[in-house]
Amino acid sequence: MTYLHKQLARRDFLRRAALTTAYAGTPFAATLATFGEVAAQTATDFKALVCIFQFGGNDQSNTVIPYENAAYAGYQAARPAIALPQATLLQLNLAGYGGPQLGLNPAFATLKPLVDAGQCALMANVGTLAYPTTLAQYKAKSVQTPLGLFSHSDQQASWQSGLPTKGSATGWLGRVGDLTASAYNPGASVSMCMSLGGNNLIQAGNSVVQYQVTSWGPVVIDTMDPTHWRYNAEMAAAMNTLITQPRANMLEQAYNTVGTRAISTGQIAKAALAAAPAVNTVFPAGSLAGQLRMVARMIAARNGLGHKRQIYFVSQGGYDFHDMLVENQALRLKELSDAMAAFYAATVELGVANSVTTFTASDFGRGLQSNGRGSDHGWGAHHFVMGGAVKGNKLYGQWPTVALGGPEDLGQGRLLPSTSVDRYAATLATWFGVPAANLPTVLPNLTRFATAANASLGFL
Repeated sequence: MTYLHKQLARRDFLRRAALTTAYAGTPFAATLATFGEVAAQTATDFKALVCIFQFGGNDQSNTVIPYENAAYAGYQAARPAIALPQATLLQLNLAGYGGPQLGLNPAFATLKPLVDAGQCALMANVGTLAYPTTLAQYKAKSVQTPLGLFSHSDQQASWQSGLPTKGSATGWLGRVGDLTASAYNPGASVSMCMSLGGNNLIQAGNSVVQYQVTSWGPVVIDTMDPTHWRYNAEMAAAMNTLITQPRANMLEQAYNTVGTRAISTGQIAKAALAAAPAVNTVFPAGSLAGQLRMVARMIAARNGLGHKRQIYFVSQGGYDFHDMLVENQALRLKELSDAMAAFYAATVELGVANSVTTFTASDFGRGLQSNGRGSDHGWGAHHFVMGGAVKGNKLYGQWPTVALGGPEDLGQGRLLPSTSVDRYAATLATWFGVPAANLPTVLPNLTRFATAANASLGFL
């Protein structure tokens, strides 16, 4: 091919790529050889995992706070300018817990009743770990630690990939999807991994491709949708011809494949939503609530989608509070609390509360020591797990000493995690249907922390 012909072909490719990707609705992802499947399983039940990722690194020390006087004093001394008043804390009475009494940030007024009633549990001091690590080992640098500690992008990647010492093209929820898709959702045209929070690593699989959905529904091309008033048969036919013609160029053919899949998937998802039972639960205003409302609607549409298993990703940003922590975190946490409470109510309305487990994740925790009006990047953090199957009103993992110079303090009150993301993820994956023998496929480092058979932390 001459240089001129190459340039013309390139321009034609770019022109057509712009047309197809403008409406794609799914990210570009190569389909690799299928990972090991558990096709021998027979699935008659429904389950969904919903990940709420708090981008920016939520400050755990003002999320769950020691209420008991002596423990509260250590907390207050470490951050006098940003400590929450003891009288404002929402007191918890956790079953089977032997540490200092704890309280929640007052912004959790709508989530606390779910904790009290046993539908929500606390996961203490969890974080990315490469190996079990003591404070002495960390200080002596005698154990490998995750790449880019305290870095937003690196720790987001570590949390989502489950591989904190190397780069990865897949995430642990995507690998869960690889192992369960054909067993539970045979023949489904819509991916079990659906994102309301944008493109992400955690849902990327070797064979499973994440499907992007907006808070208003699937992305469709109006002129190609026979149910839309803007439908144009001639334009639809032309577009269909454009994206289905075989292409010699590998990238062109890949774009055609993505475009065709996106258009087809959008139409199928839209039809399934239209036929699904209504979700009448009232959700509050806000981006996170809007995402979770659409998750509830997609769960209601599960039969039309051909799904017995679904994995969702939603996100909430703005947690990087180096300044004005008290004021701004309260707004974020109230949005989180109200959205989670409404979502749980929606699962009750749909009759699937015991089948849907929602969990939080974030880049990292933050240092206990105040920098003035905020806190700086840390490591270990506390998280919430919510759902009818959750053994709630309990704290899992080990509650840390909330005081500067404590046994988990790396310096500046940064917590050395006592529980690895691997075990947190393994507990969720096991409940979802991944057999113990396949957990090391999902989480290659898991056996450094526990045997696969005993990896569960017990909150499900």
